[in-house]
Amino acid sequence: PGTPALTVSLPERRPLEAVTVQTGPGSGTRARVEAHVPGEGWRRLGPLSGSGWTQREGHGVRADALRLAWSPGSDEPVVHEITPWYADRPDASLSLSKDEVDVPVGGGRDGKGTGKDTAGGKHGKDTGKHGRNSGTGKHGASAERPAPGGQITARLHGHRPSDVRGRVTADAPKGFTVRTPKRTVVPRGGTVDVPVEIEADASVKPGSYRVPLSFGGEKRTLTVRAFPRTGGPDLARGSTASSSGDETGDFPASAVNDGREDTRWSSPAKDGEWVQLKLPRPTRVGEVVLHWQDAYAKSYRVQVSADGKRWRDAARVRNGRGGRETVRMDAPADTRYVRVQGDERATRFGYSLWTLEAYAVREHGRHARGR
Repeated sequence: PGTPALTVSLPERRPLEAVTVQTGPGSGTRARVEAHVPGEGWRRLGPLSGSGWTQREGHGVRADALRLAWSPGSDEPVVHEITPWYADRPDASLSLSKDEVDVPVGGGRDGKGTGKDTAGGKHGKDTGKHGRNSGTGKHGASAERPAPGGQITARLHGHRPSDVRGRVTADAPKGFTVRTPKRTVVPRGGTVDVPVEIEADASVKPGSYRVPLSFGGEKRTLTVRAFPRTGGPDLARGSTASSSGDETGDFPASAVNDGREDTRWSSPAKDGEWVQLKLPRPTRVGEVVLHWQDAYAKSYRVQVSADGKRWRDAARVRNGRGGRETVRMDAPADTRYVRVQGDERATRFGYSLWTLEAYAVREHGRHARGR
């Protein structure tokens, strides 16, 4: 008879950095950890510890299987887990909570962003395209002032048999500041979420920018959309609302800007419905804030027009989350109409909004309330 053993096949032949084995402690089993090298056979990595936890170096052996082999007549070990650690993997994997984030121009804390990444402490809530709060009723005439920049989360998962230490770094374009903690420790095989805050100073021109983020040999690219800062009163309060259709007379378009807490607009239960505002005067619109009822849009566009006949897309939301959503844009100064054009519903009902707010781009030299 052959050597008694427990064998685990690996998905493919790969170089080993280490092998960890968790067994029942105190069994007295005389066993060893081995790796199978195609064309050579089994190679001994080291003995099994009687403590219940064993870790043996892999020495870069390219193996396609692992096994615990024990002496004939010895009791079989109680094996809980066998974990291979591969030498050809990065120290840690890196993923981003989202691939895009919106940042207001001039949102730097000191106005001196220089295309660098700096250490950061605590961070505020995300104020990007799909920001959301838990309120379900109507809100005041002016939306809350967003955080100075945009924030995402970098998720790190360790691939080493020991802790991985380092820092999430960014290669930011000039004018941007990226803040991350100075030091991050990822436990062996564990996962850590790291806050990343992005700001754009006043020298940044509106547009899309690519910001590479790195950790432990892994790199991901974040798209940062820089938009002008907005301010002033809610333009919707002096506007005229209309829609493609109302579910019933109890849910009219006028509810989105009537200033009441207990009214809402609701469309017929079909895709493609819209609600719009006719502004009191032509305005360069930089932000729209939507407060959805439970029946929200999965995907929609914010369209603008100077005459209510010719429309252009100012922003597109492909993964709406409902609740409170802030959508940034830089609509032309002749914008007189702002429309929320539904493309796809998230529920079997129509689209339903408690309020629709709109804010103008804050012009230089004017002392409007910053957003």
